[in-house]
Order: sequence, then C-alpha cells, then structure tokens
Amino acid sequence: MNIFFKSILLISIGLFIQMNVSSQEVQPDAVYKNLVKEYTLKPDGSWEYHYSHTLRLLTYYSFHTLHGEDFIIYNPKFQQLKVNTSTTTMLDGTIVKGPENALNELLPSFAVNAPAFNHIREMAVTHTGLEKGAVIDFDYTLLNSKDYSPGMSGNEALMMNSSVEKFTLIIHVPKGVNLNVDQYNTEVKPVIVKEGNRVTYKWNLTNLPAAPREDFRPKEQQNRPRIVFSTSKNLLKQIQSFATQSAFQHGTSEVFKARLSKLAEEKKDPVLLALAIQDIVANEINYFPVPLSAAAFRVRSAQEVYESNGGSEIEKSVLLCSMLNAVGIPSEVIAVIPALFYDNKSSNLLQAERFLVRATPGLMDPVYLSPVQNDTYNQGFNLFNKKLFHITASKPTEFKHENPAVAMAELDCALSTDEKMNVTGKANLQLSGKYNPFFKLSQDSTYTKKLLSGIVESSDVNSYTVNKLDQDHATIDYEISSNSLIQNISEHYFIQFPVLSSGIEGWHANELVSKRVEPLEIPYLTNESYHFTITLPDGFELITAEESVQVKKPFGKFSFSISQEGKTIEIHKSISLERNLISLSEYNDFRLLINSWNQKKYKECIIRKGPK
Repeated sequence: MNIFFKSILLISIGLFIQMNVSSQEVQPDAVYKNLVKEYTLKPDGSWEYHYSHTLRLLTYYSFHTLHGEDFIIYNPKFQQLKVNTSTTTMLDGTIVKGPENALNELLPSFAVNAPAFNHIREMAVTHTGLEKGAVIDFDYTLLNSKDYSPGMSGNEALMMNSSVEKFTLIIHVPKGVNLNVDQYNTEVKPVIVKEGNRVTYKWNLTNLPAAPREDFRPKEQQNRPRIVFSTSKNLLKQIQSFATQSAFQHGTSEVFKARLSKLAEEKKDPVLLALAIQDIVANEINYFPVPLSAAAFRVRSAQEVYESNGGSEIEKSVLLCSMLNAVGIPSEVIAVIPALFYDNKSSNLLQAERFLVRATPGLMDPVYLSPVQNDTYNQGFNLFNKKLFHITASKPTEFKHENPAVAMAELDCALSTDEKMNVTGKANLQLSGKYNPFFKLSQDSTYTKKLLSGIVESSDVNSYTVNKLDQDHATIDYEISSNSLIQNISEHYFIQFPVLSSGIEGWHANELVSKRVEPLEIPYLTNESYHFTITLPDGFELITAEESVQVKKPFGKFSFSISQEGKTIEIHKSISLERNLISLSEYNDFRLLINSWNQKKYKECIIRKGPK
C-alpha cells in the first residue's frame, strides 16, 4: 500500500512539473513563414508599395481574431489598390481562392461623419477556408501618384503581432536618387545592388518574435527593430515643401473674426484668452483622427475647418494657430517626433506622433496647447526627449526639450479627531510639472477643491487660499473637516492614508506580472510625498506596529514611517521615480518598490480606545 501511494505521489509531482513547464512555454497563435514589404520609386516621382505574406495559422484565436481579415487604407484620389492574391491552403492541401465578395470596400471608422474625408477607403479582405494549420497567401500592390506625398518615405516597425520566420524589406530607387536610411535595434545590413538605372536596397531578417502586448511597454517602441528612410533631401526640406500649402499661411478669416473680437473684449488676460480659444477648437470643432498619410498629406485651411465644423489633428492645429494669431498671440504649428529615432536626413513626416500649437500669451514663456482637448497644464511637460519642428514654408526650425519634467506633489496635513472620529485640520499642497493644473486653475479657482480628490470630498473643504500659481508651481492651503476619513469596525478605527488620485494611483499599477519580455516604461517621472500628523482624543492609541522602511534603487525610492508620541500619530509616505525606462534586469526591483507602495499595511493604520 505504501508503495502504491508513493507511486501515485511521484506521478502527480511529475505531471505538475510537466504542466508547469508547458504553461511557461507560450505557443504562438500564428507564424509568418515569409513577409515582404517592397517600395519602388519611379523616375516620374510616383511610387509603388508591394506587400505579401505567407502565414500559417496555429490556433482558433489566430483566425477568429488576429488574421481572419486584412485591412488596407488608401486614398483613391491619389492611390490605386490592386489585390493580387488572396488564397488559403487548407490542412489537406485544398486551395481556396478568395471569392469576389471577400473584397469589401468600406469607409474607415476615422472618416465616419467627416464629409471632407468620405472619399478615403478601407479595403476589407476576408480570408476563407480557415482552420488550424491552414496557410494564407496574401499579396497586394498600392500605386501612389507623384502628387501623393513629398517624396517616398517609410517608418517601418519590423515586429508584427505574430512571429516572422523571414522578413524582407526592399527599396528600389532610380540611379542618381539618394536614399537616406537609418536602422535601429538590428545589426542586419542591407544588400545594395546597382543594376541598370536602378539601385536596390534589400534587408533579410529572420526569426523576428511577435510584438509583446504587455502593460507599460515602451511607448515609442524604442527597443524594437525599425528602419526609417526618405528620398527627400532632409526632414526640414520635406517640411518646407509640405508647408507650401495655403493652410499654413494662417490668414485671418472673416468667418471667425467677429467672434474673436468679441472674445478678446471679454478676456483681457492673454492666458485666459488663449485657453478660451483652445476651448472653441477642442470642443466645438469635431475631431477626426485621420492619419496624415490617409489624407495624402493634404491639410485644409483654417476657414475650411471652421466652416465644416471638423478636422484632423493637424487641421485643428492650423485653426487654433490662426485664431490665436488673429488676436495677437504669436503661435505656430509644431510637429512632434521621437528624438530616439531622429536623423535629419532619413526622418520624415510619417514619424510625427502628434501636432501641437506653440503659443506665447503675454509676457510668459511659450506654452504648448493641444488642438483636440482642453489642457489642464502646459503640454510642454510631455515633450522630454522629443524633437519639435515648426511647420512653415519659410524656414522650418527644430528644437528639443532636454530636461525631463518631474511631476511633483507634496501634501502636509495637520489633523485632529474627536471621539466620534470627526476629523478637522489644515493641509498644505504643493504641485509642480504636470501635477500642476495651471490652466484649469487660471480659469476656475473652485477647481482647487477637486485637487484633493482621493483625499477628501470637495464638500469637506471649508476654505482654501492659493498662495502661488504659475505654469511651473502651485501652492495652496486648505481648511478641511470630514466624517468619512475614519471607519469604525467593531470598535477598531481604520484611518486611511489618502493619496492624490491624479498621481501614481492613476496609473493602476496594482498588479505587476512576475516576468516581462520587454523593458517597462512609466508614464512620467514623479515625486510624491505625504506627511500626516493626527492628534487623537484622550484614551485612544495606535495599535498598528510602529515601523520605518525604505526601499532605495538606482531608478527611485519608496519610504514609509509611522510612530506615536503622546496623543499624536505621525505618518510619512513618499515615492520617487527618477527614470522613465526600467530594464529587464531592474524589473524585479521595480516591482518590489511598486508593490511596497501598494501594500495595504502602508495604506492605513488602526487605532482603538484603551491600552494596546
């Protein structure tokens, strides 16, 4: 009998180990056996994009969700699409050709309710005969007229949503045309062949892993392989050519001139005037998230955008810029490009992450405004490690934000409670960087109460005084009273240590996985510090153990302490993160630090009446 149970135990352990190992070996959903992207610039300036892939499906998820359809966005005014091949080879060898009704021309979602962009199309190619083990062969060509774009450019991220066994990137240019190209995170060099009147650049990459889908992955994909190229002389020349469109002359339109004159009479402060104009553009003018490439790099004028009541991000930037200039606030449209992938020659407009307006209201330093949302703070705080380009036909300029802006919040509270656990006291709040809602507070001082969201309700704020307010810093004093900060559970009183909901709590980094595939990038650099003193009524004591802890790492630190002296409990809690990117070797330490911040015992303490 003992031998029998021992055998069962050993078999069970073996099965557990095998299942555990198998669960850690993540099986791919699909594999690209071959993937080709080919660009060909023709002597007349037109160019051709050719795409093809051979894809093996390995799971039901692969064809139900990932690869059952392919979508191609194109602009029929400047581009011609030809689907060359769409076939499926089933597991038994049967070849299923895509029927005519598998090709369906749609209106892209970003062009819905956008009359100016209703001509743009999205071809939905539905693959048929799909099953586990089937192979899809897909091939199409996109012909671009010479007027489609300023030169032939590309910004090719080489990782797909499934792994690739063989990835080939080919670029053909006529002899005498200079191809500016840069590659990142890959050592594979192109094979360059000069044949006749054409020069060909060819990259052959193998065994590319699938692009991970992790939380807090690097926003700019700076750890992934990428190839950037352009046939323009350089980016500044490309911008100069692009900006010859009449939209960038920023003339004042009679359509909105009268409205702006009235607004300028009402808003004498240039900051408030700029924000009021931003509110018009952001909230009254519809936003259509149309990619610049889908619009064939065309930008409508401020008057057209205003009269049609909608535009893309760059078009709304043009409108905002024109309206600000019309009331005497110097402004310019700015393109934002990641500095990590910037080279003056190879970089191009396809790399533009977003468009902003740089404005100088009154005597203050320039501020950056979004055309698609109301800003609570200067968008300049989000531009660390970005290259910025003034879009103008005269002389485009480039500049860069060198210093990272740390979002800082410091809260100091002196509180006292009575026997009914009603809390009263004073609080001092200091904010800087993107934690400082300078724009919002300039427009509405009552918003000051909402800054304590996550700490007390607005109704708990009896009074407040703004001691300092500029675009860099805010300092505010509060008088507060609350009956909800302390909870009574069986004569034990739980005091929560509140933190700002707009800070790290807003990241929702409550559960970090034990292992990662890619480095982790935090949303922004931060420094949060909280200090509470709580004076208890007679006979009440702290039963939570007094403690002092500090976790210090090269990228940041966490500290916490709690103690009682007489009737006063004192709590310190702080966290600072001084580097955006956390490497894989540092991840466990980062996880320890964040988990320490989130630990329940560092979020509350317990008091009761009577001795410990």
